Amino acid sequence: MGGQHNISEDELPYDPAKLERKKDIGIAEFFSVDIRVGVIVGVQDFPEMRKPSYKIEVDFGPIIGKLNTSAQITNYSKDELLLRTVIGTINLGKKKLPTGFISEFLIMGALEPSGKVRLLEAPSGTLPGSAVA
Repeated sequence: MGGQHNISEDELPYDPAKLERKKDIGIAEFFSVDIRVGVIVGVQDFPEMRKPSYKIEVDFGPIIGKLNTSAQITNYSKDELLLRTVIGTINLGKKKLPTGFISEFLIMGALEPSGKVRLLEAPSGTLPGSAVA
């Protein structure tokens, strides 16, 4: 899924005042990314990872089904995550982590200046599997 982000209360690597704008992409490139609404149906501690993480299972509805990922979102409790509606990018390819765990999608969030993730959510009532455009 690409590189990992850095969490640092001292360096504040994601302070909006430090973030440069990325280069423009075409609309076709944007629409090739499959972003969907899902519901978290499983959360497990992932102590084998170097940084505090969870294993997350998300139901993306009847066509996509359930997919797994890991995420550094331990600023949320497991109870806060379970049954939460989230946004995921599901067509970035699978990534095998050093532990052997296969990450199947990227759970999306806004990064605080320190790098802590604040999960993106869809409005109440949005169906699992709905496309985000």
